[in-house]
Amino acid sequence: MKNLILAIIVGVGVFVGSCGSGCHGVPAWRDSGIPAAVRVKKVRDLGTLQFEPAIRSRDGGYSGGWQGQSIWWFGDTVTSQPGPDGFCWRSNTASRLCDPTHAVAGKWRFREYKDQTGLPEEMLPFTPAEAAYNREHFNAKVPEKQRYRWALWPGPLVASPDDDYALIFFSRIKGGPNGAWDFYGDGNSVLVWRDMEKKPERGPMLFPAGDFPLGNGALRDGKFLYAYGCESQYFVWPVKVGRVPFDRATERSAWEFYAGNGRWSKVAGEAVPVMEAAPMLSVYRQPHLGCYVAIYSVPLANKIAIRTAPRPEGPWSSPLMVADCLAPQTPDNAGSYAGLAHPELSREGGRIEYVTYYRDTGWLQGEIRLLEIEFE
Repeated sequence: MKNLILAIIVGVGVFVGSCGSGCHGVPAWRDSGIPAAVRVKKVRDLGTLQFEPAIRSRDGGYSGGWQGQSIWWFGDTVTSQPGPDGFCWRSNTASRLCDPTHAVAGKWRFREYKDQTGLPEEMLPFTPAEAAYNREHFNAKVPEKQRYRWALWPGPLVASPDDDYALIFFSRIKGGPNGAWDFYGDGNSVLVWRDMEKKPERGPMLFPAGDFPLGNGALRDGKFLYAYGCESQYFVWPVKVGRVPFDRATERSAWEFYAGNGRWSKVAGEAVPVMEAAPMLSVYRQPHLGCYVAIYSVPLANKIAIRTAPRPEGPWSSPLMVADCLAPQTPDNAGSYAGLAHPELSREGGRIEYVTYYRDTGWLQGEIRLLEIEFE
């Protein structure tokens, strides 16, 4: 199972632009000095999410509300028995939360999307060329040291204004045979999901390799779809934001990027960081707090942080640490990760929220834990 560092490197690329005046001292987007507009009353650890016995481990856990259901997307998923391709590994899987009324992890029942063998299915569709490449280069007959494959990692799901369809962000990954570090990101895009009983529709790569990476977090606000991209800059992860009219989300030319001082630009290179966060984050409007929030795992720190802002582009507050996470049980102890909120499951108008995070518990084993956060 990939750890936090793997997620950071693959999901975000490398930030090589000028850091401007922020190179001297602390950049404003890292610690704005604006206090977070939130007070936490209580945090409860509700335990580990329970999946079917065939699922040995899975990470990620982006979710979104669509057509009255809570839809969850997971990243690397390890099964206890091989699927049709002969392997116990899926780069993505999905499920629905059948009964979210029981706010106890052990009582939440997930309905899995399965293949013909009854195992979790890779729900993000490969192109014919990608599928053919994987069949040829990633199968049991190919020596392990010669295996290559394409993988698709899911991001946030955002429902359309009329709830008729949903958009799903994803990253395309190329993996090689030389250990856990032999892979790289090859672009980001968005899929259109019109029928919950079928796979989403795959189009051309919206942001191919070398373009502006978006899809670490996303939300719909008014007529716009906002998407956040997190790029690594040594041990700092600045976040930039783009937006597009929701009904034009699959048109690259329709996107514009926040360039600071209230200005949006069609030129991706003019985008400026709006905050520091992590490669996976949840951004949404919080009705109880009356503002926008960003929730994420603090890289390498085993903590959940929250930032608040009056608008999707900011200005974002300084981070407030709201919860401690259990540390991984593996020797590298790279930290828990994938801290994600699930606002479609909130209670009392957002006063009580649910957040999950992932941690390794052994070799190719891990768990997703559920936290209940109660705000003042």
